[in-house]
Amino acid sequence: MKNQDKIIKFLNETENPYILKVGDMVVEIEYSDVKKTFNECMINILKQKKKMG
Repeated sequence: MKNQDKIIKFLNETENPYILKVGDMVVEIEYSDVKKTFNECMINILKQKKKMG
């Protein structure tokens, strides 16, 4: 199956492609005008989580 076919299948099978479940966690994807990359945001989240315990 080609990548394009996989994407089309995913979009047809999902109610909202901006919300997905990863294990027990629900992930909601949003776009903004912030100039930070996804990786920078994830690093900040992980650093905050590490500080919390």
